[in-house]
Amino acid sequence: MISVVMPSYNSAAFVAEAIESVIRQTYPHWELLVCDDGSSDGTQDIVESYARADSRIRLLQHGFRSVSRNCNAAIAAARYPWIARLDADDVMVPRRLEWQMRASERDPAVVLWGGYARLTNREGRILRTAWCGPTTHAEYESQREAGRMMVILGPTVMFRRDLFLELGGYDPRFDSAEDLEFLSRIAERGPVLTLPRALTLYRLHGGSITAGKAAHQARLLQYIPLRNQARLAHRPEERLEEFLHKLDAAPVWSRAAEWLSGRSRQHYRNAVIHAAESRFAKAAAAVTLAVLMGPGFCLPRINARLARSIRWRQGALARRVARIWPQRPAVTAEAED
Repeated sequence: MISVVMPSYNSAAFVAEAIESVIRQTYPHWELLVCDDGSSDGTQDIVESYARADSRIRLLQHGFRSVSRNCNAAIAAARYPWIARLDADDVMVPRRLEWQMRASERDPAVVLWGGYARLTNREGRILRTAWCGPTTHAEYESQREAGRMMVILGPTVMFRRDLFLELGGYDPRFDSAEDLEFLSRIAERGPVLTLPRALTLYRLHGGSITAGKAAHQARLLQYIPLRNQARLAHRPEERLEEFLHKLDAAPVWSRAAEWLSGRSRQHYRNAVIHAAESRFAKAAAAVTLAVLMGPGFCLPRINARLARSIRWRQGALARRVARIWPQRPAVTAEAED
């Protein structure tokens, strides 16, 4: 049995498609909790119409203005032992819950399952496939022993509710990185693995991320592996507030570098969003600014994207050629004679 938790905020343009994707699951034993954080665009009316038609769907209305607190309240209200996360602008593939439940039955030691995702634009056009996270126990152990921050795509995860509650849920201090921070804690309780399947259509859309938010998120992502390494070495771990205070008290040149890094991340993310929504001139301008302000952050990512694009185009060309000129069976010497 699975409780699907879907946080929403002004998601009227997409929430119906997200709910429909849960209704269409081949695994029937689920409930859906849409936890709305004070929408003003009709999102709640859409969800209520589905809830009236299907008793497995519930609308929870909150006003936290915090994704962590919003999801914590929904998971506390959930009835079932597994929690599957889905955002209100994303879509589950029809067999997602079935595949994840089968995996949990085959390997009950695993405490969190994730998967790959198809990145789409606002209209649902598939852009590429994103994948990350360990797919084997050996990969999980290697990452854990190194103290690295594990990354599994948030809208694909399914995890044990009892451990979530025992660990205190998402930490609101980490809003914008709350899923990765929780992942690092639950990974201490058992293996976390990624299924090598696309489980979710992950929509890229929306406005610009602010430089301040990008810089703060980068700070949080620095802290998580440092905490992991301290715990593994049984050293006293630095509190988040102490870590942030130390960054604030750093020399001017260090704070300037951090400011540039935040700006670079901001412009890079905005470039991705602009490109997904076919605003190519804005995308080019944003990526230029991103490279100028943070080449060390941007250039490896741009190179990786170009390499993926080239491989995809080569594969598409090979498939097209194979359709036009099917390979003839080899002719043996005996047949020629």
